[in-house]
Amino acid sequence: MSERTDLLVGTRPEISDGRIIMSGAEGFDGYEIMEYKGMVWGISARAKDMGQDIAMGCKMLSGGELNSYTALGDESRQRAVDRMLKMAARQGANAIINVEFEMGGAQQGATQVVVHGTAVVIKPIVDYVPVGAAGNILMEIKDRLGQE
Repeated sequence: MSERTDLLVGTRPEISDGRIIMSGAEGFDGYEIMEYKGMVWGISARAKDMGQDIAMGCKMLSGGELNSYTALGDESRQRAVDRMLKMAARQGANAIINVEFEMGGAQQGATQVVVHGTAVVIKPIVDYVPVGAAGNILMEIKDRLGQE
């Protein structure tokens, strides 16, 4: 059986230029959390105009996608994410972990989106060796190639 150090994937890129990456997971593969900055969130509550709301009410009778409400949800989600990213930037973070969305209200002609997570500072792990499923798959491939 091979050694895991033979599977060095290398070092992940630095997160730079004021970029902030997000994940619903507790971390990022190949990165180490150096500092926890705290909870960050973004909220957006938006409504469509009355004309669109009436049109969507008619659409609810005939069935099909409520395009106006779909767009409303997308706009609200993006505004909430933008606000959360700004809050994380003010805290000096370069990543957000455990990101979760909560949405509601589309049936009343308005939508509210709340997104929240934990702002952190991460740095690449030098000479990263994957663990868990990715590492096990690479080990199996390496072992099979060695048998041929």
